[in-house]
Amino acid sequence: MGLPFLLLAILPAAAWAACPPPPKDFSLPPPQRRQVDLASELEQPWQAGGAIVLACRPDGWPQAGRLAQPPRDRKEEMLRRREAWALVRMFNLAHKPGEVKPRGLPITPAQEALLERFALSDPGAVWMREVVDDTLRLFNRGDLDARRPIWSQARRTGRMPKLAALLTGSLSEGGQFSQDAPLFKFYAYPGEGAQAEPGLIGLGDAGFRCEFPASGQMVDPHAILSHEFGHTRYGDPASAGTLLGEATTVERYENPVRVRDGFEPRTVYYVRQPAGGLKEKKAGLLSRLIQLQTVEGISVEDRRAIEQIHCECPTPLPVVLDCEERPRSDVAGTGPETMAPATDLNCKVNWKRPGEPEPKGAPAQGR
Repeated sequence: MGLPFLLLAILPAAAWAACPPPPKDFSLPPPQRRQVDLASELEQPWQAGGAIVLACRPDGWPQAGRLAQPPRDRKEEMLRRREAWALVRMFNLAHKPGEVKPRGLPITPAQEALLERFALSDPGAVWMREVVDDTLRLFNRGDLDARRPIWSQARRTGRMPKLAALLTGSLSEGGQFSQDAPLFKFYAYPGEGAQAEPGLIGLGDAGFRCEFPASGQMVDPHAILSHEFGHTRYGDPASAGTLLGEATTVERYENPVRVRDGFEPRTVYYVRQPAGGLKEKKAGLLSRLIQLQTVEGISVEDRRAIEQIHCECPTPLPVVLDCEERPRSDVAGTGPETMAPATDLNCKVNWKRPGEPEPKGAPAQGR
């Protein structure tokens, strides 16, 4: 429990007289997180969630929740998205080296601008709503530091401030010692692309490629961010690192954004390694393991599962129709010297959307 809140609790009872009761449609954030159903959320007329408001508890403590009313128009919806982004910017961006991981870097201005654009988009508003709900939960537990003079003035006048104006952007004294007050974080790392863990999303400081190397399809940065959110605690944390898990993530969390943004759905994710396991290199075993983990983002155990799949569908699945092996040619040239060896193959995974019939001639299993 933070010191500012302790000070608030011992103020004279007369100071609380002007505090209005919570609005009738006021509700606290759900106690448990829920897995985002992105396709369903994007079908809704609004994505940012109810307006964030402060209310007084009978004991004089502040609490944060949402109102149930939908926004009046697009302008009000965008105001809610901007308020959510203000809270994310305050609490969820790494601002110094090693803040998130020993070798993690602070978010760069370009990455912050990308995250802001994403937060103001429809899919980004869905994900940021979930991140902010975590912030509301921490605030209501007393784990976030608040500005005592602002709250005291609000209690005297009965006019509640914006949550971002009340908070300092730091954990309270109690929050610093709490073992279950993890803030979701965005951080940077050297290299390209993006990566995710249940409570983190990392962005390469070299940015994204314009095209996917396996398919040549154009990259949609917002869809990439949504894909990574699918690997976090707001999506399915167990989905990362395996071929089928990544395929499901593409279908649930990436392709809905690509289609919404005018890109064709992504159909190729994983470039198959030649049969026989890892490629032999001059580097030692430790160097190769580090290469797998840091560059390809695949653990040794996860790689073993992928090697066993060999781009074949083990059983008919609800979203994967079939896997095709086909020769891969170098995009940079067309001559015979640019063709990859016959053993270097792509795995093309085809999906169907719920309710669509299977294409004619589609095999029940991979070929």
